[in-house]
Amino acid sequence: MRLVYVPEARFDVLNAVTHYESCEEGLAAEFYAELKKAEREILEWPEFWGAMGEGYRRKLLKRFPYGIVYHELDQDTLEVVAVMHQKQKPDHWRDRKKS
Repeated sequence: MRLVYVPEARFDVLNAVTHYESCEEGLAAEFYAELKKAEREILEWPEFWGAMGEGYRRKLLKRFPYGIVYHELDQDTLEVVAVMHQKQKPDHWRDRKKS
């Protein structure tokens, strides 16, 4: 199983890292490390995290107020469609879905 990101989700990560770089030294690296830990947990237990309808799920990060929104693209691939701050409009990522 592998995890792939749509371009907009990669941009979400870049925005979060840039924000945390400006807040405190080392905070961006801590955010990124937690994101990577969450990715491993998703790959280990893809069906465990909160369902959001239409086959989408969200894994919340523990320390940072972000969630990874993903779905099964095929039997070997999970696709991340957003890495969203929890205060964002909950459905802002839905226009990123592939038809």
